[in-house]
Amino acid sequence: MHAKTPFIRIPPRLAARLLLCLVLSVALSGCGGFFGGSQTPPPPPTPHAPPPAVVTPAPPPKPVAQNTVAVLLPLGGPFRELGGKVQKGIKAAQDELAAAGTPLDVIVIDATQPDWVNTLRNLPPEVGVVGGPMHPLTLKELQSTGMLQSRVFLAFLSNLGEAREGIDAWRFFPSAADEIDALLRLSLSNYGITQFGILRPGDRYGQSMSEAFALAAAQLGGQITATGVYSPQDATGWDATVLEMLKTGGGRPGFGAVFIPDDWSRADKVLANFFRNKVDDLLILGPQLWTEALYRAAANKTPININNYRLAVCPGAWWPESQGKATQNLIAAMRAAGDEHPDMWEALGYDFARFAARLGRLPQGTPPQEVSARLAQAATGMEFSMAPLSYGPDGRAHVAMYLFRPSVAGPVLLDPEGFRQRLNAIRQKALENPAPETEQSYSPNPAPAAQPETQPYAPAPAQPQPAAPTTPQPGQQQQPAPLVPVPAHQQVMSVS
Repeated sequence: MHAKTPFIRIPPRLAARLLLCLVLSVALSGCGGFFGGSQTPPPPPTPHAPPPAVVTPAPPPKPVAQNTVAVLLPLGGPFRELGGKVQKGIKAAQDELAAAGTPLDVIVIDATQPDWVNTLRNLPPEVGVVGGPMHPLTLKELQSTGMLQSRVFLAFLSNLGEAREGIDAWRFFPSAADEIDALLRLSLSNYGITQFGILRPGDRYGQSMSEAFALAAAQLGGQITATGVYSPQDATGWDATVLEMLKTGGGRPGFGAVFIPDDWSRADKVLANFFRNKVDDLLILGPQLWTEALYRAAANKTPININNYRLAVCPGAWWPESQGKATQNLIAAMRAAGDEHPDMWEALGYDFARFAARLGRLPQGTPPQEVSARLAQAATGMEFSMAPLSYGPDGRAHVAMYLFRPSVAGPVLLDPEGFRQRLNAIRQKALENPAPETEQSYSPNPAPAAQPETQPYAPAPAQPQPAAPTTPQPGQQQQPAPLVPVPAHQQVMSVS
């Protein structure tokens, strides 16, 4: 007989509840929690924290330039040396301005590159002032392309050609009129010489300088009583030209000073014809070209016939012996850069950059009258390293040029009163022999304290001009303005 296993019947509702409890237990505790009894569940995962941000200190702010200007220079071709000198002077001024807390940005454009016009045209609109150009052909191209009306150009040229000075463009450079003005103020206004001769080469430069001299002399009450024109290439006719000039005035020269607008190498030979004809008491007036040649001759130790130039004067815009602060600062900066003999071109760049910083921004479209007024204001009171520059109400520039006498050591600043004494002594035949060459004075009997004046010869201007510094340098004495006219020219011998 088989025993039967008892069967426990679980009601369906109870079985469903047991199954639900089992599923919930597994879901909430996992297998370990259900089968492992008292095991501790693992800790929840730690949330991922981003790495700390690295803080980089902000760079110090760059100094903001007072303004930005451009300069148009020939940095290639035959004028590259001059353009490079101007650029060196600009760099010296920039360093000085930055050290003073008034930095100036200068955009240099090479006018010898084929795309220079587009580079200039694409300058930012806030660049309203451009220094240069230095070549007349570059100025012509600016005018033909209409670029002169886009910005204010301060040309490094003695004249602006067909462009109207003070309207189309402005100058930042000595002119032929400045040279002639200095010569005439000394000879006519200071020394009382009213009759002049002009001996010139038959070229365009000689003609233009002669016409300007004659016009300026007439405006100051002088007159041209003799003119000689010689061939620059044919030296055989030079003596005859001089001789013909000396015959004017009834057998003797009717002039007390002669203007010779030619370069030094040729003028030196032409001038000798006066002495061969026994005329050695003329006041000889030369252009700035002579001053530049004398600096080169001194640097190269080239000898000159100094006896021919005892009564010669020539103008210039650069005097390295000046004790003015601007001149000395420039010379120190150039020497620090390895340039022992800076000249007018470095001074030009140095003064332009400093002038532009004083001028400030000139917005495009500024009327010419306002530009001229701003230029005049910026020039007033500025200490230039070259001869002082000023602007009249019409925007025309004027440079109060230095006057020099030739010497074996190069150009020496003229002492007008000492030179007057020598001129008088020669005309009175007080000096039978050539006077010794000295660097102190041109006076035949100089006083121990007599020294060359320290300032450029500043003529009486037609319009108000800024006063040049008048403080004497140590050990030098200011001379009073001479009032006694130089005696009239007397020829030594009649010319047959």
